[in-house]
Amino acid sequence: MKKLLTLILALLMLFTFVACQGGEGGKETTPKPSDTTAAPGEETTAKETTAKETTTVKETTTAEVTTAPPVEIPVVPEGIMVFYEDFDSYVNTEGNDAVMALLGWQILNTSDGALNDNTGIFSIEDGALKYLNHNGGAITGKDSYVRILTDEYMAPCAQGDYTLQYDVKYIDAGNKNRYAVIILNFDGTNSYNSAHIRIAGSGNNQVRFFGSWYTYDVAGDYYAADTNDSDGTSSIIKKLTGADYDANVYALKDKWITIRYQANYNEGPTIYIRDNSQPGSDFVCVSKPDPAGSATFYWNEIDSYAVAFKLGATIDGYLDNVAIWTGLGDMPADTSTAIYEAAIAEYLAKVGNK
Repeated sequence: MKKLLTLILALLMLFTFVACQGGEGGKETTPKPSDTTAAPGEETTAKETTAKETTTVKETTTAEVTTAPPVEIPVVPEGIMVFYEDFDSYVNTEGNDAVMALLGWQILNTSDGALNDNTGIFSIEDGALKYLNHNGGAITGKDSYVRILTDEYMAPCAQGDYTLQYDVKYIDAGNKNRYAVIILNFDGTNSYNSAHIRIAGSGNNQVRFFGSWYTYDVAGDYYAADTNDSDGTSSIIKKLTGADYDANVYALKDKWITIRYQANYNEGPTIYIRDNSQPGSDFVCVSKPDPAGSATFYWNEIDSYAVAFKLGATIDGYLDNVAIWTGLGDMPADTSTAIYEAAIAEYLAKVGNK
C-alpha cells in the first residue's frame, strides 16, 4: 500500500510539473521530495533532492547441505558361495506364513510394490519347495513374487561375474507358456532379468525394463525362444531330449531340470540347462547374449540387485537346490556362505539389509 501511495503521489507531482513547463518531451524533471518513507526493503519511486536514496535489502542465508559420501561396495573374491538353499533341513511345512518364516523369504503384494497380490500357495515337501498357482484350475494364478535376497546383500556379488543355479520340476500348468523362474536385479516392481523356461520346452532370455521386455539372444543356434526345429536350429527341448518342439505337449512336465544362469558382467547372461531325468546328462547351452539383441543396452542398467522367485501365472511344481556363487566356474564344493558374509559384514552394518 505504501508503495502504491508513493507511486500515485510521484505521478501527480510529475503531471503538475510537466503541465507547468509546457510538457517538453525528453526533458528530465525533478519532483519535490515526498513525505512518504519507503518501508525497509521496498523500492521508492520519487527521487530525493537532498541525498541519494538508501534502500535496505533483506539478507538471505543458505544453509550448507552436507551429503555423506556413498558407502563403498566391497570387492569379494571369485569362487565363493553367496547363497545356498536345498530345503533339506526343514520338516514338511504348510502355510505361506510358516514357510516364509522358516526360509526368511518375503512374499510380495501390491502393498509392497509388486504388480499383483500373491496367488501362490507354498509348502515344504520332502526337501523341496512346492508351489501351487493353478491346482487343476482351482487357483486363477497371477504372476507372483517372493523376495529371496535383498539389494544390499547381493550388491557386492553383482559388481562382477556371478552364477545362479537351481532345479525346477513342473507338475501342471494352465497353458504351454507357463513357467517358474528365479529373477535377478529385481527392483521390487517392474524391472528384472529373467531366463524363464516354459513347460512346453521353449523359453526366453530377457530383461524386463520398466514394464517392457527386451531379449538378450537372437535367432540362431542359441536362441531360447526357438520353436521351429525344421530350419536347422534347435528349440530348448530338442537340445535336451532330441524331440521336436510341440506346442501341444508339456514336454518338461514331471521332469527335474537344472537351470544355470551365468551373469557375465561385461557380456551378458548365458543360460545352460541339464535334464536330470537322463542319467549322466550334462549341461547344454540354450542361450547366449548377442550384441544385436534388443536387451544389450539394458545389461547392468537396472540399479537393483535383489533376487526373487517368480511364479509365471498358472504353474505348479517344485523348486530345489538354489545356489548363487561368485565367478563363472563350477559350483564351489563348500556351500557355506561364511566367507561372503564376513566380507560384506561391515558394508551391511553401514547400509543395513532391508
